[in-house]
Amino acid sequence: MKYLHTVAIAALILFVSGCAVKPDVSWDYNHQVDWSALNSWAWFSASGDEKNNRILSLMAQRVHDQVSQDLAGKGLKQVPADKAQLWLSWGFTEKSKLQSQSYGGGFYYAPYPWYMSNWPSEVVVNSYEVGRLTLNVIDPTNRRVIWQGIASQRLTSDMSPEEQKEYISKSVDSLLAKFPPPENYIPSQQ
Repeated sequence: MKYLHTVAIAALILFVSGCAVKPDVSWDYNHQVDWSALNSWAWFSASGDEKNNRILSLMAQRVHDQVSQDLAGKGLKQVPADKAQLWLSWGFTEKSKLQSQSYGGGFYYAPYPWYMSNWPSEVVVNSYEVGRLTLNVIDPTNRRVIWQGIASQRLTSDMSPEEQKEYISKSVDSLLAKFPPPENYIPSQQ
């Protein structure tokens, strides 16, 4: 019984520490762009009637607010789309993942060769959701993506509004930490 209690505590510690982890972030960008010359941006908007009927969800409002705040802190100014040097768009996807954990497995060998035993083990498989926030920076002249960042983080099904806001804030902050890319930036190989 004490063994199960120890395993339960270890699992709880791993779960809690997993929630506090920063999102996994990856970037890619066009190395031929002169990023120092770009200082204005706008949200990419679709053409036609759909842009007039667009309603921003709470999540979209949080993303827009955090991106605006982070880019203003970097000296980039939000302007109307027809005057912007950069357009931004974003997307969010969820993906189910599986995680397995073995408990209680072991092999016992007594001093006698005929007394070997393979103790029963238990494998527990859990399903969890991973959210991916993707931020694209688009060149308005040719409508091509010139920078893309993806932040992935484990989600919980019962996130409060405060936790959702913190999730968006951490994800956007992590995404924009290296935007615009510094000159001669070479990503680290992990």
